[in-house]
Amino acid sequence: MLGNFVKKKVMSKYVPVRPAQNFRNGWHLFRNRKALWQMLRDAFSGRYKMSVLTVLVSILAVAYIIFPFDLIPDYIPVVGWIDDGLVFYLLLRRLTKETQRYNRFKAMERKQPIGSVE
Repeated sequence: MLGNFVKKKVMSKYVPVRPAQNFRNGWHLFRNRKALWQMLRDAFSGRYKMSVLTVLVSILAVAYIIFPFDLIPDYIPVVGWIDDGLVFYLLLRRLTKETQRYNRFKAMERKQPIGSVE
């Protein structure tokens, strides 16, 4: 009986936080859009190596959203867009994590003395 009370108390405490966390991923990318563009520019120029998972998820997500081949066809209103929204959400989460990794990379790059060589 006590276990059920504790479980309900914990669940009621954390359930409302989830939608805020989902919104926070998109907001983080919007706030750090300059870092996102700088990360992409550095990745294309070779100064920063993005993780293979991020590159793979980005390519597959953009292809899935653009091409008409979906698990649920887009011509079905609302229901057909749910899978695209889910893929877009997963892309936002992955880019948020990669942007945070890039910010740590830039911070470590600034900490190194100018004349040091790795």
